[in-house]
Formats: sequence, structure tokens, C-alpha cells
Amino acid sequence: MSTLKTTILLSALACVAMSSAAFAQDNVPVKAPESLKNVPFKIEGVDGFLQSLGIDPKTEIKLSKKELRSLAESNYNDKTAQHFMSVHAHHGVGCLSCHDQSEVKGTAWMAYVSNPPMKQDCKTCHMPSMPKPAEYSEDQAKVAGTALYRAHMYKINPSPDKTSYVRKEVKVGGKTVSQYELAKEEKGRDFVDLMWSCARNAPADWTVFEGKGCHSQYTSKLEEGLVYKDQKQVYGELVKWQNPVKEGYKEIRGATERINKLLEVTRLDRDQRTQVLSYVDLATQIADMIEKDGSWGAHAHNYMTQRLAAAQNYVRKAQEILDAGKFSKTAVDPLK
Repeated sequence: MSTLKTTILLSALACVAMSSAAFAQDNVPVKAPESLKNVPFKIEGVDGFLQSLGIDPKTEIKLSKKELRSLAESNYNDKTAQHFMSVHAHHGVGCLSCHDQSEVKGTAWMAYVSNPPMKQDCKTCHMPSMPKPAEYSEDQAKVAGTALYRAHMYKINPSPDKTSYVRKEVKVGGKTVSQYELAKEEKGRDFVDLMWSCARNAPADWTVFEGKGCHSQYTSKLEEGLVYKDQKQVYGELVKWQNPVKEGYKEIRGATERINKLLEVTRLDRDQRTQVLSYVDLATQIADMIEKDGSWGAHAHNYMTQRLAAAQNYVRKAQEILDAGKFSKTAVDPLK
């Protein structure tokens, strides 16, 4: 219990360190904003959080100052290393993009990031609490007490079988030993697998606690159909969401391309042509939004399907106007 409490508290302290360091693309340092100077940092509500995990907040931490510092530095270094290998860092997202100490309210770093508030929701799936590779086990029943470190990898790999941890043979002290390390995708970046994103056994993860245990068979309080025992089950549910969105997206792209070609050989009056172009623009904007989001319905699924239905209606309306027009053997001048 003492070690667990220590790790949770030091994970928070590691975030404090991250808030004081700003980074930008190409390793160009960025000055911390003036608003960060002399801002008192308080971790409110930690006692209640520890009690919810069955930990006595008054438990004595039996570690030396050197051991505490080493553990805090280890947590901090792991997170920054993961972050700087990510696409987020490549595009100039630094620590202060999310961790603005002057904006924090409530239970601070364990429960919240701050700037903007929307990013509080991203970490539930994209930044799970995970074990360090040395403490990892393929048996989800055994990892509950070690899943204490907030991942900063962000990228979810939607694969039925690729996992965040891989076992490799390495040389240690002249001997070959088998141990786990973080897996890499094709571009050499770490990633979060579907099991750790959706169905992790991490009761010390605040987002799991608030999310009714998420989809884990060990912690979930959701109905039976929403509890997944392995990664293939998670993948099966994911494709049920994604496939209709992918198919609808493909339909919209094909329809707008077809309509643009038909406009070249269909005689319409100016009002009709303007209406068709307006419908095409609206449908294209939705298709661009879906493509840019990149989750294919995993993010805000209901909203995404509603927008997709609207785009389908726009191209249908445009096609109806074209069908009522007259075919032209020569190219139509859009300005006449």
C-alpha cells in the first residue's frame, strides 16, 4: 500500500515538473508564460482518491529522499520520452499545451489537465495508466497493482492482435534474458493497444474509476454486453462502429466527384447551379471533417453518424436537381 501511494503521489509530482518545462518543434525552447510564475500548486482531494482505492492516506512512505527523487525522475523521464516520440510533439504540442498550472482547478494532475478543457476527455482512451515494461504481465488479472503510470503515447493502434508490449531477448550482464519492452509501429513510435485503451485492468486510474470500470472484465460496472475479455472482442466492437462510417465516407466522396462531372454537361439555371454547388460544398466539408478526425466513428460516434447522414442528404438533393436538368453535348459555361 505504501508503494502504491508513493507511486500515485509521485506521478502527480512528475506532472508538476512537466508543467515547468515548455517544449516546441525542432527542440527550440519556449519560455513559460508569465502566468506560471509564483503560482501555488496544490493537490486537493488526494486523500479522497486514495481512500477510494482502499489506501489509508496516513500510510507512512518508507523511502529515503534519494529513492523518492529517483522514482519521481523515472516517472517524468518515461512520460517525456514517450511524448517526444509522438506526432503531438512533432507538430509543436508541448507540456504546457495541456498542463497549464495557472488553469488547474479541483483535483489537479491526477484527475485533470487544463488547457483547453476538452483535452480532459482525450486521456481516458489515449493516455491510459499502464505498467512499466518490467512490471508488465500478459495476464490482465495480475497487472492491476502495477498499472500506475499515465502513458504519453496518445496513438491508439486499432489492431486485433498488435499489443503495446512485446517480449524480446536482450543482453543483461553478459547473459541473454527475455523481457518486455514497449512495441513500436512502422515509424518507430510507441502506441496504445485496444485492450489498454478500452478494457484495461487499472483500478488506480482515475479515468477508469470515473468511467464505471470502463470495459474491463475485472473492474467494469457496465452491462454484460459492454465488457470485453480480450483485444479481439474490443476490435470486433470497434469495426462495427467504423465500417458504416468508412462506407458512408466513400459514398460521399464518390457522389461529390460524380456531381461535379455532371455539372459540366447539365444545363441548369443560375439558382439551380448555385443550390447544387452549395449542397456539394456542405457534403465535402463533412467528408473532410471525418477524414481529418481519423477515428472513423470511434470519436463521438452518434455525432459522426448524424453528420454523415446529413452529407448523404446533401448529395441526394444535389442529384435530384441535376436529374431535372437538361443534358448538353458541349461543356456548360458555369458563368452563364
